[in-house]
Amino acid sequence: MIWKIALYLSGIGAGVYLIRLSYGLQRQAQRGFDLSLLHGIGLVAWGIGSLLVLSFAWWGHGLGVPVCTGTYLAGIISLVFLLQTHRRLRQKTESEGAHVESQLLLDWQRITRQHTGMVQVILLVIAASLLALPEMPLYVKGGLAVAIAYMSVLAYLNNRDHHYLMTETLSSVSTLESRLTQQLAHSEWMNQQLSLVGELKQSYEGLLIASNKISVSDVHYDSIHQLTSELVDAWFGQIHTLVYLGISWESEQGDVYFHTERGKRADRGAVQFIEERIVVSEQWDTAKTPRYVRLVAQTAIGEHDMETKELEQSFFQLLLVNVRGLILRCLHEHQSTELKELELGMGLARRIQSMLIPKEEWQVNGLRARTVYVPVTYVGGDYIDFVRINERYTCFIVADVSGHGLPASIWATGIRIAVRAVLQTSWSPDEILQRLNQLLYADLAKTRSYITMLVAVYDATRHELLLARAGHPQPIYLSSTQKNVLRCRGGVGLGLLSDSTYQLEEVPLLEEGILLLYTDGLLDTGRKDVLRSSHGLLEDLAALLDEPGKEETMERVESYLWAMTRQGQQTDDISVLILQFQSGSHAGQRRSETPALMEYPS
Repeated sequence: MIWKIALYLSGIGAGVYLIRLSYGLQRQAQRGFDLSLLHGIGLVAWGIGSLLVLSFAWWGHGLGVPVCTGTYLAGIISLVFLLQTHRRLRQKTESEGAHVESQLLLDWQRITRQHTGMVQVILLVIAASLLALPEMPLYVKGGLAVAIAYMSVLAYLNNRDHHYLMTETLSSVSTLESRLTQQLAHSEWMNQQLSLVGELKQSYEGLLIASNKISVSDVHYDSIHQLTSELVDAWFGQIHTLVYLGISWESEQGDVYFHTERGKRADRGAVQFIEERIVVSEQWDTAKTPRYVRLVAQTAIGEHDMETKELEQSFFQLLLVNVRGLILRCLHEHQSTELKELELGMGLARRIQSMLIPKEEWQVNGLRARTVYVPVTYVGGDYIDFVRINERYTCFIVADVSGHGLPASIWATGIRIAVRAVLQTSWSPDEILQRLNQLLYADLAKTRSYITMLVAVYDATRHELLLARAGHPQPIYLSSTQKNVLRCRGGVGLGLLSDSTYQLEEVPLLEEGILLLYTDGLLDTGRKDVLRSSHGLLEDLAALLDEPGKEETMERVESYLWAMTRQGQQTDDISVLILQFQSGSHAGQRRSETPALMEYPS
């Protein structure tokens, strides 16, 4: 009896141990399929049922037999689940393969070892019970035999899984070692790449320093070739893989203006050939400013990857950009120098032309003259002049050459020379225009230019103005009784017809007044609307002269004209000749107060 009680109590203790172990195994390995809990519950139920059977109370037999019977049935069911569980465990491990973590495999091995040890202890206890209690009932012996068979199968399965897990663990460790080896190789490759990038960084910094040093140098056509050679030297020295480097200045047809090279060009061997071309200017194609800059390079093929080669190729493109920058900078410096020289020349031309335009007031008997001259550029194509022919006649001329700028100013200077040549033999305005047209027509036709001109000759004896007009705006006449635009007949501009003739107009000066001779730059509108614009100017001047004031009439008109030139944006040369005359009765009392600029015999 005591041995049976001890046997059943040991079974209950083993069952409690299995239950505790089951919770520990599930927590450690996270295995939801573990059956240790079911085994422990079965042993506890078997031990309690057996103790109840030993008791003589009727209620003990009534409860113990069903409990023991249920325990046997649970053992049979758990055996089926146990076989299914071990089969699924093997399938899961095989499917995951290298993805099974080593730590998980180690946990499974520890669980299997603990499970196997527990099964062996239970088998020893059951075998000892059978040997120590030969008188136990047959059904008890049958249950113990079933338990021995169950535990034997469990031990076999655990041992098989243990060996399988050992193999998987070793395979996983080998996989981890292979991964570690690959990571170490990748790290070594990355270190090599970082080293190459560091070398490229140093090369790039050296190239930038060399480029900046050259960029601050004075660039001109005498030093541009030397600076280009220095750039090629810097690149060839900094890029260590270079075998050959050449830079050429080329025309659009492929002609070479300049060439410099470093190294020796290889026809064979482990070299990489690189050729790049960049456009310098679409406008220029000369030896000083070529159309293209071409680069030819050969680099040694080493262990550099494609990214490193692309970086080196970007260095070559940077070299081309620097060479193009030097050429364009040289062109800019040259153009800037030429522009400064041109500005100096234009300034000198403006001063010379300004010296040829009369600035001081001109006075003869009964007549005063002043000029207002504002060119639209440095020099202009307008011409104003007055020349004392003799004691009786003084010639006043206002002319406008077609176009602007330097070409027109050259013609204006030519008019001055031609006028003085014609005045040696002619004094009538119509004859002066006809002679000037004959003298200038051939050259004007060649240059496709023409000249509008108004010639006024003052007759001091008769105190009148003789006028002739060649396509020029009509003058404005202002006096106390008359304020109008003079209807002067005229011919076409000089240089348009070889045999053109001109009409002579006489304007007697019977009262005090002002006559305004001007070019069309003074008018707001163009030649198609000269009459309306002339009348608009006439209205402004008439209103100005009617205003009360102590200022003399000529000064008031001159101030008004200068104010007009400062308003708005000037688009044409502005030239105005102001003639103020006295009445015929007072003209004879005045004598010449200014010496003649040029006198000719009558």
